[in-house]
Amino acid sequence: MIKNKQFSIITLCVFVFSLCIFKVSTYFKQLESTELVIAQIEKRIALDLPRLDLTDAFLKHSGNHEEITHYIKLLNNELPTEKVKVYAIADVMLSSQDLSFKTVIKWLTTNDQSVSITFLTYTPLFLLSDLYLVIAFFVVALLFARWADVIKYSSRRYLALKKQKEQLLPKNNARFEIDLKNKTLGMNEDKAIKIALANKPLCFYLALIEFCIDNPDVTLNQNKDVPVELLELANKYFYRLIELGHTIRKRPNFTNSLEKTLSEIRAALDEILSEYPELKDKYYPPKAHGEGSRSRLHSYGLVNIKADDIVVIGK
Repeated sequence: MIKNKQFSIITLCVFVFSLCIFKVSTYFKQLESTELVIAQIEKRIALDLPRLDLTDAFLKHSGNHEEITHYIKLLNNELPTEKVKVYAIADVMLSSQDLSFKTVIKWLTTNDQSVSITFLTYTPLFLLSDLYLVIAFFVVALLFARWADVIKYSSRRYLALKKQKEQLLPKNNARFEIDLKNKTLGMNEDKAIKIALANKPLCFYLALIEFCIDNPDVTLNQNKDVPVELLELANKYFYRLIELGHTIRKRPNFTNSLEKTLSEIRAALDEILSEYPELKDKYYPPKAHGEGSRSRLHSYGLVNIKADDIVVIGK
């Protein structure tokens, strides 16, 4: 119902606007054409004025009214349009006057007198022939409104599909950001999300990311020793924190309390990735599920992480 109402309003507005523009322009065109015809008639009468036997009150001459009336009729018969007529010259006028015509009076000045010329002009705003134009404008308005409706529907559908697609697809531009200068984790797309992390889990998580990027096929089991390469990377980042002035304490033992370290990392990631659930498989160290899975199958390695997925500030 609302859609049909909007369609009707659009059609009516386009129709009325187009018709008004057309009629205003044609009306002023008629006025301009009428003024041009009147100017041509004035010029013709001015040339014939010396030969016309007009009334002269100063000389007490009554003039030849029949001759002037005949002249007016001949002049009207020669006019290119019936919308402009000469009705009177001085005091001589035709016997009948069409009330639908508008009266326009002009003056011709000679050496000894001023002669009035009365014109009848007809410049209607609407004509019978305008009916065809009204129909044409209405059809154009219907087509325009239908086109606008199709465009509007297509735009809404496109935006809806785009929004749905964006919701289904991962946010490819979102990347994890680790700032060693501030010891915070966050996302590059949302600067408001910044989670502080202690030295040990921060260094271990950075080492875990770098190790998994270089060794995507290695299984990291919590019941087995942490690989030496991973420990060396963790120590490297801890020494970098010392260089940045964050700590002067003895470096931690990254092999102890591994479960606690991973829990602290996961807690920070839970808060950061709450708005990015589709990225959890990439950055989140997997938890063990099921009885016995911790010892036999579980790996806390980041199997989906790539070098382009992480930004490290202060490295």
